[in-house]
Amino acid sequence: MAKLTFASLAFNASHTPISEQFDDIYFSTQDGLAESRYVFQEGNQLWEKWQRHTNAYFVIAETGFGTGLNFLAVAERFKIFRQSYPNSPLKRLYFISFEKFPLTATQLAEVHQAYPQFARFSQQLTACWQPRQCGCQRYHFGEIYLDLWFGEMADNLPQLGDSYNSTIDCWFLDGFSPDKNPQMWGEPLYRQMFRLTAQGGSFATFTAASDVRRGLQAVGFEVKKRKGFGKKREMLWGEKPLDSTPLPPQYPYFYPHRQPIVEDIAIVGGGVASLFVALSLLERCKKVTLYCQDNALAQNASGNLQGAIYPQLSDDDERNIRFYVHSFDYAKQRLAQLAQHVDFEHHFSGVALYAYNEKTAKKLQKMAEQDWDNALFELCDADTLSEKIGLPVQNGGAFLADSGWLSPVQLVQNGFAYLAQLGLKIVLNHKVEHLEYKGERWQWQHNGQTFGHAAVVLANGHLLTAFPQAEGIPLYPVRGQVSQLPSNATLAKLKCVVCYDGYLTPISAQRTHCLGASHLRDNADNTFSLTEHQQNFAKIQQNLTACDWVNELDSSHNLAKVGIRAAFRDRIPMAGAMPDFSAQKADYANLYNQLRREMPIAQAKSYPALYLVAGLGSRGLTTAALLGELLASQICGEPLPLSEDILHALTPNRSWIRHLIKGRTI
Repeated sequence: MAKLTFASLAFNASHTPISEQFDDIYFSTQDGLAESRYVFQEGNQLWEKWQRHTNAYFVIAETGFGTGLNFLAVAERFKIFRQSYPNSPLKRLYFISFEKFPLTATQLAEVHQAYPQFARFSQQLTACWQPRQCGCQRYHFGEIYLDLWFGEMADNLPQLGDSYNSTIDCWFLDGFSPDKNPQMWGEPLYRQMFRLTAQGGSFATFTAASDVRRGLQAVGFEVKKRKGFGKKREMLWGEKPLDSTPLPPQYPYFYPHRQPIVEDIAIVGGGVASLFVALSLLERCKKVTLYCQDNALAQNASGNLQGAIYPQLSDDDERNIRFYVHSFDYAKQRLAQLAQHVDFEHHFSGVALYAYNEKTAKKLQKMAEQDWDNALFELCDADTLSEKIGLPVQNGGAFLADSGWLSPVQLVQNGFAYLAQLGLKIVLNHKVEHLEYKGERWQWQHNGQTFGHAAVVLANGHLLTAFPQAEGIPLYPVRGQVSQLPSNATLAKLKCVVCYDGYLTPISAQRTHCLGASHLRDNADNTFSLTEHQQNFAKIQQNLTACDWVNELDSSHNLAKVGIRAAFRDRIPMAGAMPDFSAQKADYANLYNQLRREMPIAQAKSYPALYLVAGLGSRGLTTAALLGELLASQICGEPLPLSEDILHALTPNRSWIRHLIKGRTI
């Protein structure tokens, strides 16, 4: 797994930051902010373009994030634009930046002290700044979206995928100078730039190097010169000709074409997945209606009093690990934003993974070899783990300091109440069934009345497969019963969530703990089971042997919450357009030979304007926020917050495609 290397930062006599990796300054020693505005904002004629823009969003791409000065300056400028032109069709700004050697949050804050006018943006950024791995991390600043692609730009640019073809409105070419950083400035960058740039899109750069000029011209850009900033004689800027032929998307055959963009969207389901889909859609000014068949929200697995939130690391699946780490960091950012408006109990006091047997100890050791930062994953001996847990344990394990727990039922119920204030319409006691697509709308009947919306998102957990359109989706229900127990003087000392072949949470505001959970596959019964309740208590005693305090747990109250989760065998959710199983089964009946003989393959067919997010399993608190943002981005046709390889791993038709490419029947 590719790991990040952080910047080695120094300051010269004028306190201008210098990269020791490239032996070059991050910005002009004369006036870095003035340089940024002159070279990139004026060079790309941003203000004028924003005034003329007819789309709802504008996309800027930058080839070196560095200290973030360009972003801060543009974000502040866009805020002024939105205030000056509140009725402009342009509502959102996407700033996509690439960075091989990120600064730390402390270094960013130090550099930003010189620019107090950007204090609000800087504080927001450094509060959630946590580069851990290569790939995309999305940060939110209201109507401004910052996508940071960490790692080698040569690896990351292709990962934007064909959905980005002809979508970037302008480029800030701001890597370190060509003679200091020749690896970046070259034909692969220019070729990808041309593919991604919109017709009439522009670029600007501080350099006037002839190799750069010729390279940009060679791929099709019109390149011009203007006076450079300060003592620099010249700089380059240019455009992609309006009459240039856009490259047609070349999506993998199993990935569906873009759907038409719609404004009126229904979400089916009342849990954490629906909450974050609704949040991301409302932020994009969509009309959103939520339908829940229960008489209250969060009645299923999202109704637990306490739930752990931490990344699902493993020792055997690199792509899944990257997805879960991205999801975890994104979830923490979104939860912090929601906590400003929504009351829900949460404590990021850590999660302890207890090595309750030799197999688990070996697995944790393999995870440690992935070399994560200690805040994400730290191997501990028994004494250290006992100190972090707050109660004595006999074995070591791992500690995830950035992780913790929250109240799902409070998050979901209070979160929906907040979204209702933002315009979400919530309809309870309404079972959506018998969906039909008529007149470019999905319609159904309920109590003799016809309901319809331009698009529908199915986020209803294990009940997804009740819809005929979900044919072929290999989702299965998992019954999980979480026991509730009263605290005592000993248990009150528990500092963090303890995970073994189950889990125990610290004390809640109700002075109770959660002990979970049973795991019964293909079981959707939601009635209380005394046997499973007793098994939850027996499991912790069996796993944490010789820990006297586990014998003090009180099981006599017989209190528990049953939730039905939905899962897939490959341990990763699905999100995206609903695939048409019957059509794909017919189109791909000979897929094995088509691939082997390199024959043309039809693009995967999907149902129009029908989407799903499913299979979150026991990791819904970790993954729901990123999946909701991904789905909203897809529905709105806007930049996606994940690399293409992870996006493909989440595709809803992946299970039968895997069978077909091996020559198996489905």
